[in-house]
Amino acid sequence: MAAVNLIGSYNYALVALSVFIAMFASYAALDLASRVTAAGGWARAAWLLGGAGAMGTGIWSMHYIGMLAFILPIPVAYHWPTVLLSLLAAILASAVALYVVSRQKMSASRAVAGSLLMGAGIAGMHYIGMAAMRVPAICQFNSFLVVLSVVFAILISLAALWISFHFRDEKTGIGREKLAGAVVMGAAIPVMHYTGMAAASFTPSGAPVDLSHAVSISALGIAGIVAVTFIVLGLALLTSWMDRRSAARTLELQEEKLQRSEAYLAEAQRLSRTGSWARVAATGAMRYWSEECYRVLGFDPHDGLPRFETFLERIHPDDQAKIREISAAAGRDKVDYETDYRIVHPGGEIRDIHVVAHPVFNPLGDLVEYVGTVMDVTERKRTEEKLRRSEAYLAEAQKLTHTGSWAWEVDERHASHLSEEWYRVYGFDPEEGMAAWNKRLERIHPDDLPGRQQAIDRAISEKSDYEIEYRILLPGGAVRHVHSVGHPVLNASGDLVQFVGSSTDITERKQAEEALRQAETDLARIRRITTMGELTASLAHEVNQPIAAAVTDANTCLRWLTHDPPDLEEAREAASRTTKDAARAAEIVSRVRQLFKKGTSQRELVDLNEVIREMIGLLRSEATRYFILMRTDLAEDLPQIMGDRVQLQQVLMNLMINGIEAMKNVDGRRELAVQSQRSEDEQLSILVSDTGVGLPPHQADQIFNAFFTTKPDGTGMGLRISRSIVESHGGRLWATDNSPRGASFHLTLPSKTPDHE
Repeated sequence: MAAVNLIGSYNYALVALSVFIAMFASYAALDLASRVTAAGGWARAAWLLGGAGAMGTGIWSMHYIGMLAFILPIPVAYHWPTVLLSLLAAILASAVALYVVSRQKMSASRAVAGSLLMGAGIAGMHYIGMAAMRVPAICQFNSFLVVLSVVFAILISLAALWISFHFRDEKTGIGREKLAGAVVMGAAIPVMHYTGMAAASFTPSGAPVDLSHAVSISALGIAGIVAVTFIVLGLALLTSWMDRRSAARTLELQEEKLQRSEAYLAEAQRLSRTGSWARVAATGAMRYWSEECYRVLGFDPHDGLPRFETFLERIHPDDQAKIREISAAAGRDKVDYETDYRIVHPGGEIRDIHVVAHPVFNPLGDLVEYVGTVMDVTERKRTEEKLRRSEAYLAEAQKLTHTGSWAWEVDERHASHLSEEWYRVYGFDPEEGMAAWNKRLERIHPDDLPGRQQAIDRAISEKSDYEIEYRILLPGGAVRHVHSVGHPVLNASGDLVQFVGSSTDITERKQAEEALRQAETDLARIRRITTMGELTASLAHEVNQPIAAAVTDANTCLRWLTHDPPDLEEAREAASRTTKDAARAAEIVSRVRQLFKKGTSQRELVDLNEVIREMIGLLRSEATRYFILMRTDLAEDLPQIMGDRVQLQQVLMNLMINGIEAMKNVDGRRELAVQSQRSEDEQLSILVSDTGVGLPPHQADQIFNAFFTTKPDGTGMGLRISRSIVESHGGRLWATDNSPRGASFHLTLPSKTPDHE
């Protein structure tokens, strides 16, 4: 005989009670969500756990009241460990819900994920709870209704999350929107429960029922569950209400403190003459001015906020362009700015203003407005003017080390300040006091007095700084080199009042520079000797040519003389050629000896074209040895310059040898070109160009550094010495790359030199 399903019925009072509990729990959930959102740190975790417990208890209570509302014609008991497990599922589902709705933002993906977890928890709670039933019957489920109940659980969870998220921020009272949301959620949640209940059917079974750890729920038990549920939810709401009241009170206290702070700030702004402001970055419209801002800038608060253009018109005409430019640049670059300007008050009074501005951005990074301060610094400016003289003494003294500082009045021509170090530099005893100032000129070298006085007179007439060097003759005969720097001090009217400055003993530096110059001279001579040693073979060839020609011409002369009769005319011509060949050999030897010559720099009028031709003749054999074509393009109207002939020969020889060495191992055309011309700025220009390997890549700016070389046997001093020689002649030496290969060295020298040279 086929088994017959048991027919169950519902206690509608308990059904209504379960729905009411669901609404109550929903309202508690909405209220607790706002507290979790408002809290932070450990308080947030406490509200999240406590809220999950209260909300989970309410949902679980609704479920069990709903199950107890279902009446079967057989005894029903419940396995209490399984019941507790279902309570845990309800609490976990509630924790997920509160966590999701307490976030600052709830994206669609987060809402869907939260509804899936919460729906799974509620569905798990329901079917775990039904698994706790102990009845003498077999329970079967309609798979369609089971799936439908789970779908309802997820959809209801999604709706509950949405409602909780949007109603969580209601601050005061019961809240109509919150109450309406609780009614909707409370009515929807039981739908899942009763759909799940409808999915279950019970068939009588004769098998014994395991009643271990099982209890029967009486009317008293139902009342206990309901009471505990209302107590838990009530305590949760009461705690939430008290916390909200506390937060509101705290907010009131903060607002009260803020009002006091604003009052203090206004008073502080009045005392410090500092106003605060804000303006819209895009339009420049003023958004806010403090009361002190109106006073500082000379506007009437009753007229309201002025337009930005109106404010700009109030700025001193000489400062308007600067303020417009600074404001525009700061807005364009979105940066802080700080500057000073003058404001003209309606009565004509001019006040000095210091402004500081800071950009404010929205969450997207767009510039929204500028906020800042304006400070009346008129009094400070006046004080700075009064203190400028004393600060000048201190600033100059602090910047100098082992240097004597001084100050002397322009009108009275007497010193107002002399440091102890100044007395030491000039060789005076500090006990002499200001009398030493009057005797200082007696110690300056007579040759340096005119130049020193000329520089000081020019500084006085131009109200400018001066910087001079001169020598001091000490009583014992020692010579001391002094570097003096003077700075003019002007009064408020712009009149020159005095000079302040320093006098530094640079004797040791001068001695070191002289030693360095001597070392460079010796090194340059060694370089010349080394280079000439490398050219010995070529020089021998150069000398052998005129000697061999002289021998040949002499023999020819002898033959003509031995003729019968002697041919005197032919002999005379042969003897003349012999003389020219000997003179040519002597000239070559003289040039070589001159390059080896040691001595001080001798300045004379030099024909650069002649020097170039000499070096071309000297290096032609070396160039021929490597199949290098030497080409010259020399200007005919090139004037002579005042210079050291040997040093200039060394520079040109070094540049030409570098070009020859750069082309020794390259394929293709090998050409060394030397060009001279006259520039428009009274300069003579020499160009030495080759088709060699070119300048070293990434190191072209280092080739003139001492000891830098790309040659395996190089010293790295040739170009350094060459540049030093050129600069000592008042010229310049630099290098550029050629296209497609090679390098060019450019040399300029002044065609006019100072008289003392």
